Amino acid sequence: MQESKHTALPPEKTLIYSRCTTYDEFASASTWQDFLRIRQREIRVMAEEQAYLTAYPDLVYWLVVAADDSPDSLVVLPVIDHVAKWVPRLTLRVVREDEAAELLANLVDDAELLASWNEADLPLLISFDEEWNFQEPWGPHPQAIEPFLDKWVADHPDYEVLAEDESATGQAAYSAMQEQLLQELRLWYNSSLNQACAIELCTLLARWHDESGDEE
Repeated sequence: MQESKHTALPPEKTLIYSRCTTYDEFASASTWQDFLRIRQREIRVMAEEQAYLTAYPDLVYWLVVAADDSPDSLVVLPVIDHVAKWVPRLTLRVVREDEAAELLANLVDDAELLASWNEADLPLLISFDEEWNFQEPWGPHPQAIEPFLDKWVADHPDYEVLAEDESATGQAAYSAMQEQLLQELRLWYNSSLNQACAIELCTLLARWHDESGDEE
């Protein structure tokens, strides 16, 4: 198991974190498990990023707040897991939005994050170092997606309106549009954004490592 690669966290945090769902457990319990399996098979990381990740020296603990019905979560979470698996000393856990409040209150000492995390778009990646210090959050997607999303929203002006429509008809139309967006996201990520996401996560790991070295 991955935990054997790590030194001990503070006992109470070790217990809390170890009880969180692994990515594989999250995927197996998801109503979208088939889609998540397909996404896993589609993701590739270029050799340069692979080399960096496999040589990454620090202990890292990643926690992702995800939503099973969020297109971003369904498309991006497999990329996060794929990147995490390349790092020898990194553990990943996933928590659903409705379970996150109590968990974060026990794991995170950052008042700003605790006050604002539930307003963030998901998935939200939260990183901790060896001493359980909170790093900056990341999510819900790489910045390179913005032109794709801007064009899609411009081409589907009803999308944001339907998101606020609580009628049965409105919610059904919104769900159909969400599924359409999900398939578009998959195409975008397979064309270039899987790699963009991996590069962005590598950049974060590099900055956290450099900052840790500066503090030492």
